[in-house]
Amino acid sequence: MKTITVNDKEIDVPTGWDNIRFDRFNEFSKLVNSQKTQEQFNEENSHLDEYIRELEWSLENVRMNTKLACFWTGLPEEEISMCNIETIEEVLKSMDFMNESYSPIAIEKFKFKGFEYFLPKPGMKGENFGTYIETEQVEINNKRLEKGDLSVLPKQIAILCKRKGEEKGLVNDDVIKKRAAAFQKLDMATIWDVGFFLTQHESSLMTLFLTSLIQEQTEKQ
Repeated sequence: MKTITVNDKEIDVPTGWDNIRFDRFNEFSKLVNSQKTQEQFNEENSHLDEYIRELEWSLENVRMNTKLACFWTGLPEEEISMCNIETIEEVLKSMDFMNESYSPIAIEKFKFKGFEYFLPKPGMKGENFGTYIETEQVEINNKRLEKGDLSVLPKQIAILCKRKGEEKGLVNDDVIKKRAAAFQKLDMATIWDVGFFLTQHESSLMTLFLTSLIQEQTEKQ
């Protein structure tokens, strides 16, 4: 985190993904996605002179930067409007990391609120992806992710990542619900790392579960 003085107030501004909680980032994503693309803006304002339209687009970006400054500082627009430009630029510049590609770290576990959660291991039979398949939530959540809906990530992590000693397979639905709610407070670095793992190994986990299921059915015959 970086402490920046804004209107005589010391504001802590994130400087890395580990400084941002998932729920905070999710709200930030909604704010960013609320802005029209330049193509949409130009289409809606095609009746304007090109020069005027470019000025209007610049103003639109200024408005968005103002909203972003308000979002990350927690200050109202009236107060942000009284800041000098250099201060606002410093706030926004400190968050340049969000415009860069994140390089995920291969992890086997993560720690949260005093507990360790272990990621499923590709190659192990009977992983809890089986229950996910049965309820068809994997396909549904993947479609939501493809459309930019990140809200499904905490629940996926709650289902797949287990504490030491917990049995494989889906744990109690109430536990999953509580963990998914708690994981809203996970830092985004962990979210990205776990999300990368799931993206890389989802197919193999599903295949291994189906193979295991077929073997079990064959043995019963």
